[in-house]
Amino acid sequence: MMTKYKYSKNSIESVFNDLKLFEQNSYCYEYIRKKYDEIEEAKIKIHAEIASACFRQASEYYKIASMASISTSSLLYSYALNNLLKGVCYLISFDDEILDGFKAHGFKVDNAFLTDDAMNSKVTVMKQKGAVHSLLKLYNNELRKQEIPLYKVLRHIPGIETFYYHALGSISLLATRKNKGENDYIIPGNVMDEETKEIIKRFSLMGNIDSRNEQFWCCQTMKNQCYLKDGIYNENNIFYKEIMNIPDLFEEGMVDLNIAVYCYILIMTYGMMVRYNANKWEKYIDKKSSSSSTLIELSIPNAVINFYYQMHYLLFDFYYITESYDECDIKKIIKESTADIMNNINKRIKDDNIRYGNKYFLPWRDNIR
Repeated sequence: MMTKYKYSKNSIESVFNDLKLFEQNSYCYEYIRKKYDEIEEAKIKIHAEIASACFRQASEYYKIASMASISTSSLLYSYALNNLLKGVCYLISFDDEILDGFKAHGFKVDNAFLTDDAMNSKVTVMKQKGAVHSLLKLYNNELRKQEIPLYKVLRHIPGIETFYYHALGSISLLATRKNKGENDYIIPGNVMDEETKEIIKRFSLMGNIDSRNEQFWCCQTMKNQCYLKDGIYNENNIFYKEIMNIPDLFEEGMVDLNIAVYCYILIMTYGMMVRYNANKWEKYIDKKSSSSSTLIELSIPNAVINFYYQMHYLLFDFYYITESYDECDIKKIIKESTADIMNNINKRIKDDNIRYGNKYFLPWRDNIR
């Protein structure tokens, strides 16, 4: 699978700038018209109006959320994500099943499933109606009604893999590619629980623990590659940038949910806790008593940003990556700059000798090329 990339000095800023275009009604209209030129004009106008309003609201909620404390920010972010998702759906789909989903959330956070242990507290995915199911449909995923523990969501949020391991004592299910273009991956941590072992086995990954560096090294096998080639698992859900998002075990078996689904469920769950279970939420984020507080705190911005990345990818079909230099580039720059640096040092010494009457020797010959 070839993923498209564009370089940017600030990939996050570039994503938000691109998405800001959709706050304009006219831009939404042109985007939809190019994508669906067979749809009647009146319908395109309605979709453009709804989408642009959603993007404007998402932008406002995001700004306010970014200034709020952890006590309330996730609720505001949940409004931002929900509006962003709705806006994207109205830009890329005319499927009534997807669009009608925004009349309900599609899941709930029940008091009965909120324990003193945040990681084993559960979110209930409802029957196949609601915004979360609209998101699932975008990625050709589905989930039946069930309770999902929070740890199962968190082990698929990019950027917190190390913190997940330290907080829970088991590796996450996000493996980062070791070298670009290769099939070797690394997961932080050198311990995995029985459930994770079973998942790695079912997904047919081959790996070994590197205890010294606290890492789990794994690679794809022929059987694993056949799973992807035969469409048993969707490559768009498995691979995200340089990350392999390993499928998880749900009631229906191994399911390859997209990264965006996990990010959305996490923030919406946090938001519901803030709104309806403030006392529990305050206990979960209390650094004095909660062993998961740092993990929860860091998971919020990472889930939000990666959700925005995925929505951007749905609209533009590429990812931004931050410009960087590899080892060869650095060596080339050093080689090309060394002569100028040495000559400048010589010049400075000679100037000081003349100005102050010093008699310092030059460290190397003059006029190096």
